[in-house]
Amino acid sequence: MKHYFIFLLVSMIYSCGNNQLPEKTYKIKTNQILHKKSTSLIVLGTIQDAGSPHIACKKECCIDLFSYSDHDRQVVALGLVDNNYNKKYLFEATPDIAKQMKALLKDAIQNKNEIVDGIFLTHAHIGHYTGLMYLGKEAANAKNVNVFAMPRMKKYLETSGPWSQLVTNKNISLIQIEKEQSISLTPNLMVTPFLVPHRDEYSETVGYRIEGPNKTALFIPDIDKWNKWDKSIVEEVKKVEPPKPTVSKSTKQVLSNLLKAPDKSGETQEGEGDDQTPDQMLLCIYC
Repeated sequence: MKHYFIFLLVSMIYSCGNNQLPEKTYKIKTNQILHKKSTSLIVLGTIQDAGSPHIACKKECCIDLFSYSDHDRQVVALGLVDNNYNKKYLFEATPDIAKQMKALLKDAIQNKNEIVDGIFLTHAHIGHYTGLMYLGKEAANAKNVNVFAMPRMKKYLETSGPWSQLVTNKNISLIQIEKEQSISLTPNLMVTPFLVPHRDEYSETVGYRIEGPNKTALFIPDIDKWNKWDKSIVEEVKKVEPPKPTVSKSTKQVLSNLLKAPDKSGETQEGEGDDQTPDQMLLCIYC
């Protein structure tokens, strides 16, 4: 856990906006990046909750996608693989969960089970937990899939239909987690949830610190404003002393445009989702 790097990825967090985003997300060639004894973090999606193309979107960046879908444009999620201990986990249960779980079933991944060993949820917004429905009787009819959730999130799933049916039918097994309390998944992997400010209508919102044998990742898929957080994102990055990332020219331009964009908090344009402010247009993974 003494080596660190930073991976800053542009997220299609609002499907379309005033800045031109890359046409495709990066297609992961899993077999090329994993070793049979490796511990790896895999980006499975970078898109805003409502997916791509965004419902009712009339912008130029959406038009062709309605006729010619890009299957690489999936809702934000991470895969975590420990080949040494034959374990794999998913961060977020998105509407694209079927494709994202299948992406964790490659030759280079030792665990050949269709269903992951556990799912970590961040909060109760549609892009982050509704994929759980595919574990139910109408779909996979899974058996006691471990789902890690904060107290309010856990209670919401236990007491609100149709999610409570997943609990009653033992499709999922809810495991309560607490802020700043670490969970040891394998001797190689440790995960720690931490609170971040967001619209918490039905649950808390958390990010995760993911620690491997040599690297650490900070996963924050949703946050209202960096300046509302009781921590400094700048200081959190400094703690891991990351070297400069390798970023393409087009990505640098997109990041520059987003960070220079005026504060539009509270405004939503046609064809955009509800998580729209410039602070929310980045998916930051600090590894």
